[in-house]
Amino acid sequence: MSFLVLLVAVLLSEWLGTQPAIQRDQWFFHWRRWLAGLSFLMERPRVSRALVLLVPAFILALLLHFCGNWLFGLSAVAINLLVLLYAFGRDTVDDSIDLYRDVLARGDVQAAWHEAAQLGVEDADSWPELHNRAQAAVAYLCFERYFPVLFWFLLLGAPGALFYRLVSLLASAEKSEDSAVVSRQLLWVLEWLPLRLLGPVLAMVGNFPATMRAWRESLFGVAESSAQVLAGMVRGALLVEPSPSPAEGALEVDALRALFRRALIFTVGLIALLELL
Repeated sequence: MSFLVLLVAVLLSEWLGTQPAIQRDQWFFHWRRWLAGLSFLMERPRVSRALVLLVPAFILALLLHFCGNWLFGLSAVAINLLVLLYAFGRDTVDDSIDLYRDVLARGDVQAAWHEAAQLGVEDADSWPELHNRAQAAVAYLCFERYFPVLFWFLLLGAPGALFYRLVSLLASAEKSEDSAVVSRQLLWVLEWLPLRLLGPVLAMVGNFPATMRAWRESLFGVAESSAQVLAGMVRGALLVEPSPSPAEGALEVDALRALFRRALIFTVGLIALLELL
């Protein structure tokens, strides 16, 4: 049943694209602000953060427990499907990736600096550095859209997938440096194992020796961020040039997205095989 829900969710996400009717995050930020306004939590930021993240996942677990058998189990299928579609990454980032790729294809390096900023890339000192960091940002966005969500869904069910997405939203929304560090550390922990499992998958669908070499170097690493570890494996999988021209950079973005599509297909097929064993 879990694999069927997972497969349908991935197919719907790939076929229909963005789901603005489902991926509405306002409720989460309203919930966060309401908790932050409670007097007894104002001096307890860790307790507030734990409640922000755990209560929605706990309510979802209770909903599945008490309502999952309604309509011969179809209610559980519907709930899991909706939660997975919600937990997948936001397609709005695809627009930024497309714009960055298009300006590279035109050879407009000046515009590429602006579009790279939309991907979170700032303070680069040169065009090669800008592109390398933009490529790392694109790779991370491709990774976090599906792979950690699928991992935690298979391990902990829909509450696990929801918890990961809420941590990701919180990490990107918190303005206080101390709070943001804590949320990003939690996000790093949640991504550590899915990222290490993705390495051999990227090797199977990309350049095997170079990817596995980068994977072994970061296998037990704890100092690098998820984006840095992923960037190393992607460079190995694609054998990218250290200083590409803008036109070559556009082709690299296309190749990178194709790499993650192949990785997604391989991952879903591997899960199907494990389900049959």
